[in-house]
Amino acid sequence: MDSELEGGLKVIRAADADVDKVWGVVKSCSDWLLGEKKLDHWSKYYTREIIENKIKKQEVLLVYQGGGVVGTITLDTNPVDYYTEENLSHFSDPSAKAIYVSVVAVNPEVQGRGIASRLMKLADDVAKSRGIDYVRFDCRAEYTDLANFYQKRGYAKVGSFSEGEDQNYLLMEKKVI
Repeated sequence: MDSELEGGLKVIRAADADVDKVWGVVKSCSDWLLGEKKLDHWSKYYTREIIENKIKKQEVLLVYQGGGVVGTITLDTNPVDYYTEENLSHFSDPSAKAIYVSVVAVNPEVQGRGIASRLMKLADDVAKSRGIDYVRFDCRAEYTDLANFYQKRGYAKVGSFSEGEDQNYLLMEKKVI
């Protein structure tokens, strides 16, 4: 999937040879989350190997601006592997087709320029074009600015789950069709 987004962004599907490009964005965001927000969930979970597996099994997209990689997003029609049946039961219609979004990452030096907004709109547009009803994902509850960002774009909090003390997640979804 290659496409152009407003703001001079070019989106291409990552290939096996792009592991280091995707990993570079994810690692820079992981470091930023830990340093700026004191959130360690990405640094504890994401590894280069996990990114490599995502590229092989899921739709990992790279975002370029001016020739350089500025972001990434992963789309899949299967829920992320850590969702339990209870997590899934919080979604409006758990059996409905959905695009599950993960690893939305924008290089820290270009954050605040609307790139993440365009990536989420892209996820919505991909779902619509494929006749898929929902876009779903989770985000850290403690990162309230991010939760607000998603809510301003029409995503609703439909549930939550916890992975230990101070590791709370919101389940988010938007009906796009």
